Order: sequence, then structure tokens, then C-alpha cells
Amino acid sequence: MEALRVLVLVMVVSGVWAAWQRSLFPGTWAHTFHTAHAEERGLLTQARRQLRAVDKDQRRAEKEAAGQVKAEHEKYEQRVGGLEREVARLQDPGRGTELGRLGGLVLYEHAVAASLEGRLLPLHGLRARFDRGDRVHSLYLTKPDGGGDRAKFPHRPDPAASMEDRVRLFDEEEVRDFEMKINEAAAEENVFWAGLAERLAGKREELAEVRKDTTGLAAAEQSHADVRERNRTDRRREEALATLTAARDRWQDLTGRRPPM
Repeated sequence: MEALRVLVLVMVVSGVWAAWQRSLFPGTWAHTFHTAHAEERGLLTQARRQLRAVDKDQRRAEKEAAGQVKAEHEKYEQRVGGLEREVARLQDPGRGTELGRLGGLVLYEHAVAASLEGRLLPLHGLRARFDRGDRVHSLYLTKPDGGGDRAKFPHRPDPAASMEDRVRLFDEEEVRDFEMKINEAAAEENVFWAGLAERLAGKREELAEVRKDTTGLAAAEQSHADVRERNRTDRRREEALATLTAARDRWQDLTGRRPPM
């Protein structure tokens, strides 16, 4: 049974190969397979190979040139995009990444989220001050204009509160540590703002220069155009195509059937 399957498979493969050969070398059975016409078949096969080799070489060269254009375009977009993001961040820093939190306070790079409503207090010019209380420690967050907020950190339980209403207690040291962390972040923010106008102007100028500098992209695009023009006028392809045309003409004269390219 296994031998029969193998035999059937061989017959199918042989039939497919024969049909393929017949399509490449049309005519009688003898034209396709007999040794008397091996020379004509060989000329066709060689001419086809030569043309395919030239076409493959041209496609490779154009693909490489197109790939270089894509790479230069991506490089240009990355440079411009990176500077655009830097300019946008300097124009509007937002609150930045989170640096820490304690109780209802959340410290970010450029602001503190204070109170239950999460109101943002900019760090620029902000000052945090610890105040000890009998039951609740406080952090006063004061803005340069005198406004601000107060965050409360209970360190003793409220005797009147039920077990369900008990809140987390904070010791003095962790509240003072967070006070220091806020003040350190505020000091860094003051430095950030001190040179902000100059850095922003510098980044805008750099962005304008980078936008104008399309030298690499233009060179890659010109190279791509040169490759396409060189392929269009490539004498190798003209010669290979002429050789194949002659071989096809000879086959047609022999068989009355014109073979494919």
C-alpha cells in the first residue's frame, strides 16, 4: 500500500513537471523533451537566466536605495519629533512624573497634588513647613503669593471614632521626611525655571535648524533617483532582453509557437 502511494506521488510530481516544461517550451512533445532540440531549449533557458539575473540585481539596488531613503526619513522625523517634544515640555512642563506620596499628598516633578480634590500646587516658589500638633501633624504648603494648602497627618487615634472610621496614623519623622522631599523638589524646580527662557529659546533655535537640515534625506532621495535612472538605461538589460528575444524568435520559427519570457 505504501509503495502504491509513493508511485502515485511520483506520477503526480512528474505530471506537474512535464506540464511546466510544456509551458516553457511549447510545441510538440519532441520539441519539449527530445534531445534533438536540446540546443534551442538550452539557449532559451540561458537567456531567461541572464535576464532574471539582471532584473534581480536591479531590484536589489533599488530596494537598497529605497531603504536608505526610508532610514534617512525616519532619522529626520526622530530628530525633529524629539526636539518638538522637548520644546513642548519646556513650554508646558505639566506636573511631570510622580516622585512620592504621603497621605493625601502626591509629589510630582513640577507640582504637588494637595487636598481631597487633588488641587495642583506648582512647585516653583513653593515652601513646605512642618507643624506639630497634639493629635494631627500638618504640612503647610505656601505659594509665593501667600496662598497654599494644608495637609493633615493624624498621629493619634480619635477616641470618638469607631473602629470602621479609624484612619492611618503617621509618625513625625515620616512627615518631616516628606517635608524635606517637597522642599528639595521645589529647589530643583526653582533652578529649572531660572534658566527656562534661555533653554526654551535654544531648543526652538535648534529645532528650526534641524527642520531645515534635510541634507541626508535629499542625498538618499537623489541616490534613489540615480539608481532608477541607471536601471532604466542599463545596457546589460537591453542586451539580455535582445538575447532572449532572439532565442524566442528562433523557437517560434522552429515550432510555430512563441515561448514565454
